[in-house]
Amino acid sequence: MTQKSLICCLILLYLFLEGNAQNFDAEVINYSTLCEVVGDKLTQTDSVTIQINNRSGDRYTEIEIPYSKLNKVSNINGWIESTDGNKVRYLKKSDILDKSAISNMSLYEDDYVKVFQFKHNIYPYKITYTYQTTSTNFITIARWSPIIYNSIPTKSAKLKIIVPKGFQLNRYVYRCSDSSFLSTAANDILEWKVAYISPVKPEIFSQKDYFIPYVIVAHENFTYGPKGSTKDWVSYGNWQYSLLEGIDVLPESEKNTISGFIKNTTDRKEITKILYHYLQDNARYINVSIGIGGLKPYPASYVAINKYGDCKALSNYLKAMLNYAGIESFYANVYADEQPHSLIKNYAGPQFNHVILAVPLNNDTVWLECTSNTNPFGYIGTFTQNRKALLVIENNSKIVSIPALQKKDTHDSYKLSFDLAVNGNAKLKFRFSCKGKNFEFFNQLNSELNEAQKDENIREYMPFDNYEVIDWKLEKSDRDSTHIELNASLNLYKFLNPIGAEYYLNLFPIRIPRFTNPTKRKLPVLLPYPICRTDTIEYILPMGYEMKSKPDTISITSQFGNYKIIVNTLNGQIQVYKKFELYQGSYSTEQYPEFYAFINAVQTADKKKFVIKPVI
Repeated sequence: MTQKSLICCLILLYLFLEGNAQNFDAEVINYSTLCEVVGDKLTQTDSVTIQINNRSGDRYTEIEIPYSKLNKVSNINGWIESTDGNKVRYLKKSDILDKSAISNMSLYEDDYVKVFQFKHNIYPYKITYTYQTTSTNFITIARWSPIIYNSIPTKSAKLKIIVPKGFQLNRYVYRCSDSSFLSTAANDILEWKVAYISPVKPEIFSQKDYFIPYVIVAHENFTYGPKGSTKDWVSYGNWQYSLLEGIDVLPESEKNTISGFIKNTTDRKEITKILYHYLQDNARYINVSIGIGGLKPYPASYVAINKYGDCKALSNYLKAMLNYAGIESFYANVYADEQPHSLIKNYAGPQFNHVILAVPLNNDTVWLECTSNTNPFGYIGTFTQNRKALLVIENNSKIVSIPALQKKDTHDSYKLSFDLAVNGNAKLKFRFSCKGKNFEFFNQLNSELNEAQKDENIREYMPFDNYEVIDWKLEKSDRDSTHIELNASLNLYKFLNPIGAEYYLNLFPIRIPRFTNPTKRKLPVLLPYPICRTDTIEYILPMGYEMKSKPDTISITSQFGNYKIIVNTLNGQIQVYKKFELYQGSYSTEQYPEFYAFINAVQTADKKKFVIKPVI
């Protein structure tokens, strides 16, 4: 190969690599983390280099470094490099701002962030920043993944851990195969290297964490407030239990109030319900994350006096009230989210973000969400159902399963009556009976918004294109009902479409989750609860009109769910019954084409058009 040809090849290679880089607005070029334990101190040093490829990538130039009173940050340095490798700007102390990380639902937190923006005007350019975090109380030495930002790649990442020789560690490693271990006279050194080249995009009903590399390393015998251990769930549960000791004492005035409430009943379930309602009516959720990393609840007396608390404090408060009433209950740690996270059973350590209360009653367990002022008694919501929880019991803590919502718990139904007119418009009366996720949405809307906000939300919710809301009403039979109804009257415009002397209309569609084509889907499907929907629809035809042809009954059955549509005519009406079910379960990417074929078949069957014609 001649020198000229070699130069041409190198130029083409450079242009290819640059073009490939430009597919992303920015990229993490290098990300390294060093965690070192010396005595009772953990020092973590992070170094990050980000390449900003274009103006859109500037959104990655605002850097936030979290810290708290327990995790102090120091030695923040940074610089910007141009394409020729020259450092064109250094970070100054005056560039760095301190902000509280208090969320909207928090009264006070020990969490803060250091914030600075590092920007240049010639693309591409690189930002490098480094900082140290020091902790003297810690359970986890590293909870690490190569991902700085979900939407851009990380070209190279490294985690290095240095601990005293013989230091007892528990570790869990997922999708990080490039590892090494070195033992010196003084230290054990562990190292992992990994890249994250193709960011995993979120998809409907998926859990992308299954496809993200990460490493968790914990101290087996730690001091975090009280002494504790990650040896097993009993040991870790005992540490959690020690955080609860001595904080269940109620003021005498509260005891008197409770005694008054329960004096006329001895039924344990009824007493539990009375006290749960009292909690809902007299305390509200506000996050108060201070103390031992926000893990120790505020005492029951604090909640009794101040009438607020976070999930830990409110659960502990109800636990204290039940204990005073002679009813045993258990503090339960859970990871609350729309999609369940898989618990790592062989890693006994912090894996939770929420606390609820478990009350064993008559060979059954009532699960109570203590942060909600509107939840029905014993209702397991979509954010906590069907997953594992750590039940905290002295010397007997264990992983248990929270019950899954069943079909009867998630069944939505529409009843619609369309009164059609020859001018193409229609009057509609409908009743939407909601359970499961829709129940939670409308129940919260009904309880927490004012009338104007409710009206705005409900008018925007209506599943039609051209309509006027005449009236609406939300109805719930009692506070512990697990379904709510939306009744409404609407005027629909241009609902019928003329074809000469005839009209056609699109059948009101059943609500089916929108899944992408198999060529685009990258993640398995995880349906955390069943989806069940039925529609009963009547179309009252204009005088002198009839259906041109009656569609056949369609029934579709598969391992993933089922669908059925039945159409009848009676006394100048078209009557339609539809039912759709999608079963709870996990479906692999290999199963997805068949799964999507079922969804596609249902959508095709559901896209019916009716034609009505004048009676001859």
